Amino acid sequence: MAERVLEVENLSTSFKSKKKVTRATDGVSFYVERGEMVGIVGESGCGKSVTSQSIMRLYDEQDEVIYSGSVLFEGQNLMEIPYKDMDKIRGNRIAMIFQDALSSLNPVYTVGNQLMEAIRIHRGFHRKEAEALAVEMLRKVGIPEAGKRMKQYLHELSGGMRQRVMIAIALSCKPRLLIADEPTTALDVTVQAQIMNLIQELKQSENMGVILITHDMAVVAENCDRVMVMYLGQMVEESSVTEIFDHPMHPYTIGLIRSIPQMSTDTSQELYMIAGSLPLLSQIEGGCRFASRCPYATDRCRAEEPEWTEVSQGHRVRCHYPVAGKKLGE
Repeated sequence: MAERVLEVENLSTSFKSKKKVTRATDGVSFYVERGEMVGIVGESGCGKSVTSQSIMRLYDEQDEVIYSGSVLFEGQNLMEIPYKDMDKIRGNRIAMIFQDALSSLNPVYTVGNQLMEAIRIHRGFHRKEAEALAVEMLRKVGIPEAGKRMKQYLHELSGGMRQRVMIAIALSCKPRLLIADEPTTALDVTVQAQIMNLIQELKQSENMGVILITHDMAVVAENCDRVMVMYLGQMVEESSVTEIFDHPMHPYTIGLIRSIPQMSTDTSQELYMIAGSLPLLSQIEGGCRFASRCPYATDRCRAEEPEWTEVSQGHRVRCHYPVAGKKLGE
């Protein structure tokens, strides 16, 4: 049995305001094994990024957020350790690549300063040791003239280069788990493929667990071992990537797969779209959260929330009427 680097059990994240508490994610459970890439997919607003940032406890726990559940990282429950001790884990044993490098990196410091800062803080290297490793990491992520790039600022780099710098920072401390939150969203198609190939290579060479957060089912199909589908703060389906694409069971999963653009000579063919739009969390009144957009919804779906059920080995779904074995387009 492969070693699990992360086990999330019944994780819920609620945000506080002056008037109410809103639950953004509800009962999320999954695991990640070493050397495995797990995809979390869903539309914007489904809770993917909240889940990843909750794992790292990035929110203000005094005034902003309430967590429940457990996050076991290498056997240690991150929800039970003192908050200040998370600094020894973030950026060190767990690293994260954020969506936009320009928003996540500091434009007034050079690439070298930002790389060396992470290395010196987490690995205790002296300046010359940190500089040598920083140059090595830039080379490892495919940046040419690494010594020259160390002295440059972000505005002197292309979008793909900036993203590679962020990956170099994330991997500089040899994390056991890498969380990549929409790492290719702002990049052109060619650079997207290069970045994903790079993450795959580093995952294998370092035996890391990887969580890939995306809304792009095509990227998941090409890169992930397993996939979890989220909708409005809940997991609605989980299985191997092959099983999900061959035998999707939740109507939302089917809709996401049908939405992938297809190469066709038929110019009259319209791109499939899931009906309706994502409701607000405040509009949840009970029952299945996808019921208002589901073509199979019944009165039971609107009144009774479905349970998280294993329908076959390793294949779980949250649906009263899982569309078992149904082929897309039928």
